[in-house]
Amino acid sequence: MQNDKTTVSVLTARGMAAIGSIAVAGDSAKEILEKVFRSYNPTSKTCGSETGGTVHGVIVDGQRVIDEVLVGCEGANRFVIHCHGNPLLLEQVIKLLQSHGAKLTDAEHFAFSQHQAASENLIEAEAKLAMQKSATLLGVKILRAQIDSGLSTWAQKTVESFEKMALEAIRRECIEILEHSKVAKRIIEGVRIVIAGPPNSGKSTLLNCLAGQQQAVVSDTAGTTRDWVSVMCQLGPIRAELIDTAGLDDALAGKDTIEQTAQQITKELLESSDLVLYVQDVIEVRSQKPEARINLACPVIYIGNKCDLLKSQASSLKSIDISAKENQGMDLLAEAIMKILGVSRFDFAAPVVFTTRQRRLFDAILNDPAAAQGALERLR
Repeated sequence: MQNDKTTVSVLTARGMAAIGSIAVAGDSAKEILEKVFRSYNPTSKTCGSETGGTVHGVIVDGQRVIDEVLVGCEGANRFVIHCHGNPLLLEQVIKLLQSHGAKLTDAEHFAFSQHQAASENLIEAEAKLAMQKSATLLGVKILRAQIDSGLSTWAQKTVESFEKMALEAIRRECIEILEHSKVAKRIIEGVRIVIAGPPNSGKSTLLNCLAGQQQAVVSDTAGTTRDWVSVMCQLGPIRAELIDTAGLDDALAGKDTIEQTAQQITKELLESSDLVLYVQDVIEVRSQKPEARINLACPVIYIGNKCDLLKSQASSLKSIDISAKENQGMDLLAEAIMKILGVSRFDFAAPVVFTTRQRRLFDAILNDPAAAQGALERLR
């Protein structure tokens, strides 16, 4: 019989030779498992019900053995089946569980339901789930603060004092929290930083310098990088995806199909970035100002590279002068990156929103005065 309260979810499946984990949770979880599981222990015919306990046995469909497994009890009516990672075996086990009434759900939904059962409010459950995916430890710190104080405390305080507070004051606080949340998102999820500029300005060398290892081909030939190169690295407290792009050049853009495609990809990457590092050769200053080359919504740091070749000559670029090849000026550049992304002055204990649900409720508070109180109450 179909059971609306029991779910099955694939937690991990790492390939043909590895282990796959399937979670079963709900009112009838134990009942369903006992229909398909046979223990190797002759004195224990069931899947067990002691939290933290594990039982060794097989999953069977009638008399047919599907796979040898370990079943662990994670809590009341919550079990995890650890079987072989072959996708075909996983599919057979899942379909068998579904045939006995379990409903398939995704791993994130399952994890959230478990956090929700052990949390005092929705914000706490959402923070626990987000911690599992945070790109940095400082991101975990921000999310942890939302449980103990942060957003939870702000929401509770604002609901309790709603009748006494002016709606405009609440809206101002919401706007401030949303602005703070933009920086928090960069720390929690990471950022995409695109390195752009004319050909042969040292973009690939800069990527290698920031990444701390050779990632991109470096050459004196203009237009060496045709395909974009991506590398993940740690920049201060931020997990960053650095992208080295084909040099922006109108002549190259009209040269052939390959160059046109490379130029178009560069422009698309620029539009999807959180920050652009625009690199120019301080010696070969172009007639066109860097500010005139790109017009983006995201912040841009203009960089004058190869400053080691200037000798006593002053740079004519309004930019941060560095030598990526000689690792000069990199501390100044790192400080500029942290400052422009707002990380250097970030308050890790302040309230932030970090889920789509929370942002929608903040939008309701800001845009629909009649719904503001209800949105605040649903936030908790």
